[in-house]
Amino acid sequence: MNKIAIVTGGAGFIGSHCVDLLLKNNYKVRVLDNLVGGSEKNLSHLKKSNIEFEKIDIRSLSPNNKIFKDVELVFHFAGIGDIVPSINNPSDYMSVNVQGTVNVLECCRYWQNINKFIYAASSSCYGKATIPTNEDNEVNPLYPYALSKYSGEQASLHWHKVYNMPINSIRIFNAYGIRSRTSGAY
Repeated sequence: MNKIAIVTGGAGFIGSHCVDLLLKNNYKVRVLDNLVGGSEKNLSHLKKSNIEFEKIDIRSLSPNNKIFKDVELVFHFAGIGDIVPSINNPSDYMSVNVQGTVNVLECCRYWQNINKFIYAASSSCYGKATIPTNEDNEVNPLYPYALSKYSGEQASLHWHKVYNMPINSIRIFNAYGIRSRTSGAY
């Protein structure tokens, strides 16, 4: 039996590449995506035999959602990106990027079978940082997007501390490549 991984936001740019890698490493992958920022086209090149796709908003997850049963790895890429729109819609960003993250964490905690939870944080938490930027730089979120991603990161690390969940957080800097969006503020 293949090991099982979940990729939230798995139909998005980075998430879909994570799905590719997991499949190459013989994982069965469950993709959770509401298709607001992602597209099923990003997964169309894959054989459907080892992939399950669930169109779902992470804000609607209940802790006992069976899609998390028997899952070993969770890669959490789901969320709303972009700085400029977050200024106009801060509540949406906090709802998805913070409460949605808490919902995913609670699913992992309920099933208690996760070997690793990887949170996709953002380098925007540093604000206008010095260059080169490293992990020791001061955290200074200047926009609602940055605050929401940093808050999601802090929630993840808090679940590690309180519930002993195995958490890693990666602060991603301006990623680009095949399947990246070519619309929006950038």
